[in-house]
Amino acid sequence: MTTAIQRYRQLTREIDALANNLTGIHNDHILCAQRCCRCCIDLSVWPVEFYSILDQLRQAGITNLSFDTKASCGFLADSLCQLYQFRPLICRTHGLPIVFLNDDTNPPEYSVSFCDDNFTAIEPEKYEFNSANTLNIDDLNAKLYNINLAFLEEFPDKQLTDKTRIELRELIKKLETL
Repeated sequence: MTTAIQRYRQLTREIDALANNLTGIHNDHILCAQRCCRCCIDLSVWPVEFYSILDQLRQAGITNLSFDTKASCGFLADSLCQLYQFRPLICRTHGLPIVFLNDDTNPPEYSVSFCDDNFTAIEPEKYEFNSANTLNIDDLNAKLYNINLAFLEEFPDKQLTDKTRIELRELIKKLETL
């Protein structure tokens, strides 16, 4: 396993722990549950995520997955994620209150976002969101970007750039070529 993939997997563990903590803090306000797939969409990921997920699927002996082109995310089967254990970082943050620097405001200011199904029993603008009870998505994306850069340095033969994104659905093809 590459150093970048090890760093990526460590970051997923950190995000999982943070997600569990935030879910505990906001227990009464986060309504996401199994089979909730409102936030699920087909997406592209950085190469380090793609190859880590591919490696984990192979290690788990998963050689084929179904892909429903009509679903919001093709990896959903009966509203369950077939990749759940190995899902990308963005999927691990769904539903959580995330803070980000909003460039749409002048001057840019920090904003909080979360699934529309969550925090419905309160007035979110009156709720005290702060660094202790939100996930800073900009910080997470910066860490992921830097880990991806390290991955690209480890695999120059793949001819990937810092702009390369890979459709997650490409996992289907890669698994078939075992």
